[in-house]
Amino acid sequence: MTDERFMIAMAVAFLAYALLLLGLAKLIRQRKIKQRLKQTQSAGSTAAVREPLSAQHEGGWHALLLSMSKLSVPEGDWQNSQLRLKFIRAGFRGPTAAQTYFSIKTVLTLALPLMAALLIALWSPATPYPRLALYAVSLAAVGYYLPDIYLRWMTLRRSDEMRDTLPDLIDLLVICTEAGLGMDGAINRVSLEIARSSKILAEEFNLAALEIRAGSGRSTALKNLALRINLEDLDGLVSMLVQADRFGTSVAESLRIQSEVMRMKRMQRAEEIAAKVPVKMLIPLIFFIFPALLSVLIGPAVIQISSMFSK
Repeated sequence: MTDERFMIAMAVAFLAYALLLLGLAKLIRQRKIKQRLKQTQSAGSTAAVREPLSAQHEGGWHALLLSMSKLSVPEGDWQNSQLRLKFIRAGFRGPTAAQTYFSIKTVLTLALPLMAALLIALWSPATPYPRLALYAVSLAAVGYYLPDIYLRWMTLRRSDEMRDTLPDLIDLLVICTEAGLGMDGAINRVSLEIARSSKILAEEFNLAALEIRAGSGRSTALKNLALRINLEDLDGLVSMLVQADRFGTSVAESLRIQSEVMRMKRMQRAEEIAAKVPVKMLIPLIFFIFPALLSVLIGPAVIQISSMFSK
């Protein structure tokens, strides 16, 4: 009787979740139709009716993401907080990046416990309720924090790629400034040339060049660049460029010194990684390689000794 109640409860929960999604989709569709009618009436022509069908689907998808994201979006002015900056540093700058992120968080938080409950109901219906509740809470926590882990991993991957390519970019800046280009032209030129080595770094410097063209000051654009990338090496480079621009010192010589310092740091990081390799090899050596070698070397002797004692 308890198993039957458990199965009925799981079925009702799944049906309620499906009805919730269908209701949200229907509500979004009705709102979209009302918005289309208002646009048609206000325009007084058929221009709004001739909108492509892909744009309609895109608007519906955006509304669905917005509705799903409201369940996990934080309170307050989060768009101007560190959370928005995390999206930028991870490379997600689209208009629907935040809605997609919070929608995925909501779906994973609700879907993972429900799927686990259905699987447990099918394969192990005798599971006690406290253990089932523990599984549900654990999977909900995993689904809630899994997008955060992915966001942090994307940020670290981008930072590592830009850190390794930054000395080459500074060498290109040195060449451009010594060839007679100004700092603004050098940044624009380097953003095009460095794309062969690192598209991420080229995109960031291209944004800085666009900010300078749009009328923002060079110091402001460089500080925004350092804020988006969040690298210690780039912070030092930006500070050096700002000071050189303020005091009128030689930019090419300062860039050359900065490039040498960054190359030395990159070599030190490579040496540190190489020094960690023997320590990391201890675990596979002890647990996998040494037992195989011992079995090959000592195995025949053990077999012979055991056969001698058996006789």
